Amino acid sequence: MSSNKSRLRYLRYFLYFVPILAIIGGYGLLTVVTQESYPFTIVTGTSMQPTILPGSVALISKESFDQLQKGDIIVFSPQLSYLFPCDSTPTSSLTGETSVPCFVIHRIVNIRYAANGTRILTTKGDANAGSIPLIDTNITASMYIGKVVLQFPLAGYVTETPYNEYIALVIFGALIGELYFERRASSKAKPPPAPATEPELADRRVNLSDVPSDPSDDSSSLRTL
Repeated sequence: MSSNKSRLRYLRYFLYFVPILAIIGGYGLLTVVTQESYPFTIVTGTSMQPTILPGSVALISKESFDQLQKGDIIVFSPQLSYLFPCDSTPTSSLTGETSVPCFVIHRIVNIRYAANGTRILTTKGDANAGSIPLIDTNITASMYIGKVVLQFPLAGYVTETPYNEYIALVIFGALIGELYFERRASSKAKPPPAPATEPELADRRVNLSDVPSDPSDDSSSLRTL
């Protein structure tokens, strides 16, 4: 019985740790495949709606700049961030935007070449009326970070308050519930005490003849006057 309990305990630990190890291993694999140290980014702002919703998590791959085509969605540092200090602090909400962004995720709408052969891109947000000067214009290889190859809609909201607090409460409740039911199951699994056998009952019987009598009540202790 104890061996079965040990196996179940080890199986439970295994099921707990496998997802964690899978996430760590998967993240490491993605960094190798995408050639990006941080292959994921949370999209803020509404300029790429409805293609990419605010709060979505985008997977970035280091595709060759020369292989990019019109219609690709890329991540880059805009010209404006080289002219003025960019604002890297998180916005108050995932739909908010900064005046001088450090990074932009927009779609390529034009590709041209300078006289010296330099490849220059122009981008535009899907929800914007046109390309924004100093944001979408004159993007060169040195400003390019990566190409968006996959997105997980709204997944970034798990990092926002109060959603992260709700998730933490659910996880905490699940752990408490697991501990409660595990203790309850272990208490139910305890076998009831075995009934006493006949020899044990015989040993428990008290032989009155073996119990010493009270000297005060022992008539043999009285002296005859």
